[in-house]
Amino acid sequence: MFNWFILLFALIQGILEWLPVSSEGQTVSLLVYLTGLDPQVALEISIWLHLGTLIAVLVKYRKEIFQYLNYKNREESVIQWRWFIVFSTIGTVITGVPCFFLVRYYITSPNVGEYIMLVIGVALLVTAFLLYYSGKQKREGKQIEELSRVQMTTSGLLQGFSIIPGISRSGITMSGLLLVNTNKEDTVKGSFLMSIPAVLGGFILNLIAVAIEGGNFFPIEWWQLLIAVLVTAVIGYLTMELFVFIARKYNFALICLILGIITIILFSLKFVPTP
Repeated sequence: MFNWFILLFALIQGILEWLPVSSEGQTVSLLVYLTGLDPQVALEISIWLHLGTLIAVLVKYRKEIFQYLNYKNREESVIQWRWFIVFSTIGTVITGVPCFFLVRYYITSPNVGEYIMLVIGVALLVTAFLLYYSGKQKREGKQIEELSRVQMTTSGLLQGFSIIPGISRSGITMSGLLLVNTNKEDTVKGSFLMSIPAVLGGFILNLIAVAIEGGNFFPIEWWQLLIAVLVTAVIGYLTMELFVFIARKYNFALICLILGIITIILFSLKFVPTP
């Protein structure tokens, strides 16, 4: 179908997932703009590609994950990290499930799906504002285990909105954690770990929705998806440390702002009459 396009977007997903610029927004908007692919199919391909970055996170944090799953480990810090994952997941479910079905409904509605690029552009501008505002806050170096249950849940509530294409999951979760003065190390680690149940849950939820609608589980050929997921996983793992380092050094609010403006301009060009 779009063999080389799928590999290209697998590379994009593997690289951009760690940066607060919405990898989903970029892959969906580019797939729609460059290939004319149906917005719903583009969104489902993006959801599949997230499995690749999920694999990268599982490999990267395998030791920590083993500690959290080992019920015999009763260290206080480990227990608090478990609570963080639990409460952030609860928050994600509260906002993420309604957002998922709203996006799925509107993206397939007549005369609405074509506006997906506009939604992505506006969402990127919102992400830019959150990144800019959180970057201005005072830092106290608070650890994840010092967060209250409400703060943990709130970080999950924010993550739930990232199902909207253009809202960066890493951007909105890191902004939320930074706003409550979490130190940078725990902010990055927390953002990655809370993505595991969120990405897995979103993938399963999408499969359930497809089954209910009687659709095809594979938006493209299954072997193309498998290759794309593996490419995303490898690229994601290889670039994770590099781009986490870059994310700590630079403010990505400006990049989100520029990407948002470009996306809105590309959307507007669709309505310019051709001579």
